[in-house]
Amino acid sequence: MGVAETEEDGHGHNHDHDHAENGEGDHEEGHGVGHGHAAGRGGHSHSHAPVSLGATFIVGLVLTTGFVVLEFIAGLWANSLALISDAGHNLTDAMALGLSGWALYMSRRSPNNNKTFGYHRTGILTATFNAASLVIIGGYIIYESIDRIINPPEVSGWAVIIVAAVALAVNLLVAWLLLAWSKEDLNTRSAFLHIAADAAASLGVVVAGIVIVFTGWEIVDPIISILIALLILWSSWGILKEAVNVLLEGIPEGLDMVSLMRDLMQQPSVTDVHDLHVWTIGSGLSAMSCHLVLTEDYTIQEANFIAKDVNRLLNNKYRIKHATVQFEYQDCDANDTFCISPATNF
Repeated sequence: MGVAETEEDGHGHNHDHDHAENGEGDHEEGHGVGHGHAAGRGGHSHSHAPVSLGATFIVGLVLTTGFVVLEFIAGLWANSLALISDAGHNLTDAMALGLSGWALYMSRRSPNNNKTFGYHRTGILTATFNAASLVIIGGYIIYESIDRIINPPEVSGWAVIIVAAVALAVNLLVAWLLLAWSKEDLNTRSAFLHIAADAAASLGVVVAGIVIVFTGWEIVDPIISILIALLILWSSWGILKEAVNVLLEGIPEGLDMVSLMRDLMQQPSVTDVHDLHVWTIGSGLSAMSCHLVLTEDYTIQEANFIAKDVNRLLNNKYRIKHATVQFEYQDCDANDTFCISPATNF
């Protein structure tokens, strides 16, 4: 019968304009016979978010970079390798913030002839890199901690504790700035985790330093470091797993494919659903394509009404903002690789 493409507005990109640049015209009129487009106004807008989040990244980057410079100078002045090494570690936080800010800028770029979905996945790539680097850092901390248990070094005194306390304050401030945004965006969450992990490390240094100064129990330093490293590994693994799932075109987290299939089958005039695919384009932006077999040969206008009902279901219940639905009057060929009946799979 044809294809109906459904899409919800309010996501910082406009597919109508981009297709028009390619000479195809508006979705409603430019696809030709057998195609229709239904666009809704459902969902919610985050038009204010990129500006505020971008400012947050800039403030965080300035604070973190400034502290790295001060800590490096303090390390040279105190002749402390520990402070210089920690400055290098904090530099990775600044790099994570810079990468995440760059990814935010790229994700706001409009789709074009080469990138028809835009640059939403730059944030996913950045989240993957940040999470992978945290896994490496966590592993290195465990390695160093075990070495310090076997060969305990001389632990620095109050100077290191004071610097670690300042680092804790800076990291907590930056983490607080990112916290509200980290709940919805994987890229921001990876940057937040970098900063939060460093705040935990700074807290560990302060606690361990105080214990050592007053008790002389130096083994507490590597023990706390191992606990912090395990926390870093556990947190970063969740982000890495989610990011890789997006890159592998996995279904959005929390989406129930069985429920989605059942709801589509329950739509009026729909007798079968096949070639169903759901994936994540970027944080907060999911897409779906499928074939719907109808009970009779509807006109394009009638099929468009069905498409709007499907679009409303996808947006309201499953938060799928971009969907392409192909209507068919006869079932697909069973020998088609991508035509799988509901009885077996999707």
